[in-house]
Amino acid sequence: MTEGARRGLLGGLSAARVRCFLVVTALTAAAVFVQAAPGATTATRAVSASGRVDTVRTFALSRAVGHVAVHWRGHPKAHVKVALSRADTFGRWQRVHLDETGIGARRGETYGAVMTVSRARAVRVSSNVPIRRLSVVGFVDGGSPAPQLRPLRTSLLSATSTSAGVAQPSVIPRSGWGADESLRFDSTGKEVWPPAFYPVQKVIVHHTATQNSDPNPAATMRSIYYYHAITQGWGDIGYNFAISESGLIYEGRYSRPYAPGESPTGQDSSGNGVTAAHVAGYNSGTVGIALLGTLTSRDATPAARTALEKLIAWIEDSHGIDPQGNALFTNPVSGVQATFSNIAGHRDLAATECPGGVFYATLPALRADVASLIAATNPDFSLAASPASESVVQGTSAAYSIAVTRTGGFTGPVTLSAQGLPAGTTATFTPNPADASTLTVTTSASTPTGTYPLTITGTAGAVTQSTSVTLVVTASPPPPIPSFTLGASPTTRTVVRGSSTTYGITVTPSGGFSAPVTFAVSGVPGNATAGFSPNPAATSSTLTVRTTRTTKAGTFTLLITGAAGGLSRTTSVTLRVRRN
Repeated sequence: MTEGARRGLLGGLSAARVRCFLVVTALTAAAVFVQAAPGATTATRAVSASGRVDTVRTFALSRAVGHVAVHWRGHPKAHVKVALSRADTFGRWQRVHLDETGIGARRGETYGAVMTVSRARAVRVSSNVPIRRLSVVGFVDGGSPAPQLRPLRTSLLSATSTSAGVAQPSVIPRSGWGADESLRFDSTGKEVWPPAFYPVQKVIVHHTATQNSDPNPAATMRSIYYYHAITQGWGDIGYNFAISESGLIYEGRYSRPYAPGESPTGQDSSGNGVTAAHVAGYNSGTVGIALLGTLTSRDATPAARTALEKLIAWIEDSHGIDPQGNALFTNPVSGVQATFSNIAGHRDLAATECPGGVFYATLPALRADVASLIAATNPDFSLAASPASESVVQGTSAAYSIAVTRTGGFTGPVTLSAQGLPAGTTATFTPNPADASTLTVTTSASTPTGTYPLTITGTAGAVTQSTSVTLVVTASPPPPIPSFTLGASPTTRTVVRGSSTTYGITVTPSGGFSAPVTFAVSGVPGNATAGFSPNPAATSSTLTVRTTRTTKAGTFTLLITGAAGGLSRTTSVTLRVRRN
């Protein structure tokens, strides 16, 4: 199905089909029963009522319901509230949040979000503007199946997924939360919205604007599914995945049958993602993930956030997407292009509150956390050299500080080498292999003058990384230039979390340099502090690193910088933090 056809489906599809399932009258409610597909453990039923609302109107429901939603014609910015009743007494007024997945999908119709209720039999509706026709839909849940919480194996059918470093988190399949697969088909047995697959380019995050502290998220999933598939006429739920406050990940949009025990991926056998309906114009080529609840004035729970990070890390790692990048998106159906974050919020692409103001503000941290998860499962290292350029006279030496930074649990010695040396020059790394080394380049009287780019390479097994510096060789000594170098002793310290350690920092002046040097340090692990005494200093200082019980264990390269008189010099040391 094309994107244009999909938009048509979301806009005005199957009024006839909706009528097959919903009998709407102006003053009374009618029950609709949906037969469950084979193997389904529940069948969601709907009761509905509709009529004009001038200011306040009460709608009676023919059955007690567990979830309610309202939708209306015209006035998309109307302030609508509802009060619910189990008998004759109505509770407090509640604002109707919008089901923002449907924004722009059906012209002229505004859909409120699904609301959790407690066996409500009547709904009182108020509006700040007259509404010619408002419909109340109540959902009667057929049961509460236990979610499939046992670990599910990652799909072995997708080459893209199996090559990924990040493991796929367990996903509760549609059968696990009680999806009635018959809702995907019209009265003739034809699938309303056949799956279409395209390469994944982006992840877009939503909230469902439903109840926080939801006592039965699986039932809420079933009501949202019915609301999207039948009431709104889409033929399926709009999200690719949904995550409960307890961190359970639910499969959303149907993609394909899975092998027994296979965790749903939302992808075909080639790793292409199934098109869902979560942002108009951006559905194909994206993955829509919804957090169950309303995150306008509160953040996601830690469990939900952790599950979201793991799910996005698996998706973006398996598809080679930079979680902190902003790349060009091209709709594979319409050809429309836009540049936005690879982990985006719904509001980045539409005029909506979704995914809620408080949660949306945390997206930069979410992107960084996902990047860290991906890095932690892809062992690697990087090289850094300082200074970037050194100038020497023929027959003298230049020194560069080389630092190795390890990521993703990378182990093994890193052996250093230098390429691009001019004739009559030698290069020595001290020590080698090492995580912190000094490269000394010694020229001779016959070394040709000129500017030479040098490549410094680190090799550890099959992994190779490199960085570059510049060596400038001159024929005659330039006028003395005040300068200095930094040294550190020892170069490596090991501490137990909660304790401290020190390094001696020395300043070696040259060319008449005599100014005090101001020190700074970077690379200090989180929940640890570092300071110099004295600072500034003319000849030496002591760097003290203090850790806490919450400092992350690991090996860290600390880059020490000294600045004075417009000059900046660096050296590096290694800090190893042990748990005990």
